[in-house]
Amino acid sequence: MFCKVKVRAWLSQLQDKSWKLARTLKYRSESQVIGDSPTMLFLYYPNAIAESQLYLFHLHRKELLKSFGLTFKALPISVLPRIRVSDPSNLKLIAVQAHFHIEPNDLMDMFDQIKSIGSVAKIIFLDWFATSDLRLFSTIDPFIDRYVKKTVFTDSDKYRTSYFGDTNLMDYYGRLYKCEHRQQQYTVPRSVDDKLVAGVGFISAPYLHSLFSWANFPENERPIDLNARFSTCGSGWYTAMRSAALSKAVALSANYVVSSGSIPKIKYLEELGQSKITFSPFGYGEICWRDYEAMALGSLLIKPDMSHLKVYPDIFIPYETYIPIAWDFSDFDEKVLHYLNNPKERLRITGNAYEVGHEFVRQRSFIEHVKDLV
Repeated sequence: MFCKVKVRAWLSQLQDKSWKLARTLKYRSESQVIGDSPTMLFLYYPNAIAESQLYLFHLHRKELLKSFGLTFKALPISVLPRIRVSDPSNLKLIAVQAHFHIEPNDLMDMFDQIKSIGSVAKIIFLDWFATSDLRLFSTIDPFIDRYVKKTVFTDSDKYRTSYFGDTNLMDYYGRLYKCEHRQQQYTVPRSVDDKLVAGVGFISAPYLHSLFSWANFPENERPIDLNARFSTCGSGWYTAMRSAALSKAVALSANYVVSSGSIPKIKYLEELGQSKITFSPFGYGEICWRDYEAMALGSLLIKPDMSHLKVYPDIFIPYETYIPIAWDFSDFDEKVLHYLNNPKERLRITGNAYEVGHEFVRQRSFIEHVKDLV
């Protein structure tokens, strides 16, 4: 059994390497001419999280041509000033990413340049950032047709809330752990309701796409009771929150097998396939790679409640695909012990979670998602 999980883990890493090679060979050259035929241009930011949004467009590039008549091109956003467009009328769709810390004036200059090469193009901004806020929206609103984000608040008024810190998570954990934050409130116009779209979550990463592609659920012996391998180093509120989470997990190690600390990624993936439960506290944003890794490898995900967010595909369904806990971890022990002692219930939920991810991959649902953008 373990051998099968090990194969999945290794092949997923091979998929990552294949993508990196394809990206280097196909999407690095600034000498290519854009616009010889109807074209979708993806201007990407070179970062592993950002490029996970690029990967599915690359994977489905032939279907983009077949379904929408668009030739797919991609270039790093840094070469924008040097892009050559032979016929601007053929540039039909531009997807663009930016650096998280880009200054407003630089952001406006960037979109002015984009408009200069694609005056008739539909423009989509792909927000790859961890946080759930829309701090850039008011600046780019006049330039864009759609704003795609991998997590979307179910209540849009939360985008206009004044927080104790830069984000909703900073607000909650800053108050809980008595951190020194300043109040922050972003200006988010009502036009967001017509432009904001829940984009694909981390399942779009090459290795996760690979892990969910197998027809069968990853059945395996699971000698590890609880997987709690996550970092605790970061800013003040983050370190306090993650340290508290780790302390809750480690406290169970007297009676249960608990894994924590850092190991190489391939070993970590193999270990998830041997873990009954995976604990995934929030990071700087709510969703983490670990959420999808656990689900893809058959480990029950226990995570702070996600009911305030929409994601695509809808993979965070309480007690159906994951187990929500209180944000202060007060019910952590109770829920971990319950599901350790109820293997049938645990298997039902992990099976559901894997099926949601697998169906997204199998049915090639991404193209349906793109219809809403095009």
